[in-house]
Amino acid sequence: MIRVIVLVFIWLMAVASSVLAQSGTSLFEKSSRPVFGATGGVPAPTEAPIGASRGDEILRHRDFAGKPCLAVSGLARGHTINPNLYDHTIVAINSCPQRIAMQVCYYNTQDCIRMEIPGSERKEAILGTLPSLRSFRFEFRERF
Repeated sequence: MIRVIVLVFIWLMAVASSVLAQSGTSLFEKSSRPVFGATGGVPAPTEAPIGASRGDEILRHRDFAGKPCLAVSGLARGHTINPNLYDHTIVAINSCPQRIAMQVCYYNTQDCIRMEIPGSERKEAILGTLPSLRSFRFEFRERF
């Protein structure tokens, strides 16, 4: 009986680790509450209504004055050859000395990229490329 329980436990851990590997997260990795943004005159999504605290609202990298280290924005850049095709670019500026890892997704999707922004630097990454779509919404989470 104990052998069966141990085998089931090992199988469950194997399944959980493969799911976590596909999602790109670690079992012990923490992330901040999502922060929302938008481009092209589209209003940024609002945060969820006030509810029970999950304890992740304070999980942001902050400077000595308590301000968030990351400033994240998005922009759509048209291609030169095909001006109807747009790169959805994420721009992140890290005002603190430590390296910060984050995950950026299109709003309410699992279509994401990971970014690492070195201390006191600016970094750009392409979230996606779509035709005829200048405006997009995104959300990001800082990783700890």
